[in-house]
Amino acid sequence: MNLWDNGVKRLLIVTAFVLFGCTPLFAQRVLVFPPTQTGGPVSASWIGTGLAVALDESLTRGGVPNIPYDNLKRLFEQEGLVEDPSFDLPAAVALARQLGAGVLFFGRYSVTDTALSVHLDAYDLRGNFKRLDGWDEGEDLQGLLDLTGKLGHDVFTVLDKPWAGPPKVSPQAFESYIRGRISEDPLLQEVYFRKAVELQPDYDDAKCCLAVVLKDTGRMTESAGILEALEKKSYPKAYLGLLTLAEIRMESGRLIEARRLLMASLKASEGPEAHLVLAKLNLRQKKFKEAQAELVMAERFGTHQDEIDALRAQIDREAATAAQPKAPEAPEGGSAPVGQGGAGGKP
Repeated sequence: MNLWDNGVKRLLIVTAFVLFGCTPLFAQRVLVFPPTQTGGPVSASWIGTGLAVALDESLTRGGVPNIPYDNLKRLFEQEGLVEDPSFDLPAAVALARQLGAGVLFFGRYSVTDTALSVHLDAYDLRGNFKRLDGWDEGEDLQGLLDLTGKLGHDVFTVLDKPWAGPPKVSPQAFESYIRGRISEDPLLQEVYFRKAVELQPDYDDAKCCLAVVLKDTGRMTESAGILEALEKKSYPKAYLGLLTLAEIRMESGRLIEARRLLMASLKASEGPEAHLVLAKLNLRQKKFKEAQAELVMAERFGTHQDEIDALRAQIDREAATAAQPKAPEAPEGGSAPVGQGGAGGKP
């Protein structure tokens, strides 16, 4: 087949996608719903969320658009839902569609004294809902990294994307990192991330997440130092590192640099948070239309609605104030000009 034939073939494929909506699965946003625990001790209840987070990061590393667990959690909070591991499939499908997912991974797991077993199903949410495939995988209790590798292979197979394998880190560092990612306590997060970095000094994702915790707890100098060292690196959480460093730069008034970092974050991986921070930056620079446009972009993700609404109202207020004509200034040492309501009398 010559080059012309190849070109015609590609054109026909693209035309078919446009006409018939045959968008490839890997081009759809993917949501991994935390698997439901069906057996084992309560102390193992973190594993479902941990697996979802681990697969999220596998998708990011493989260049697949995905909806991070953090955004699902934000939706729980926004809608007043309880983070209950017993969500059934119809509820998970409804939440996935609300977040704009085209593909959903949903399953269950159980734990015994020595082993962990997982069943995971893949569903296509486009058009008519259908199940794509399903898998059963197992590993010993210390094999979270290996189990993530097996599940990652299954996920990338159904998405028809090449699988690069799990992160090249030690199992202990990986588990510590995942525990930090799902912890609610900033102190525990810091402990887990520092432990992950101690075990794996080149674990850039753990360093990035540690820097975020440090920034959120007011230790800007240490946070900025870590993020500056990571700025030019390519790693799954690079978008978050660039976003966090941009926020630090904004707080110190370095707005040009903050904008550059925000654009780099959006290029690495688009998400609502970067659009929100960019809206705040535009507001600080009195670019009201640009700020509103960023809120529209953030709104597409289906999360952060309360923050978006509050910021939109603030932009409207400040834009209205800026549009009001300014009263003439009074001359030095004197009163306002006659006819302006000053000491010279009423008009």
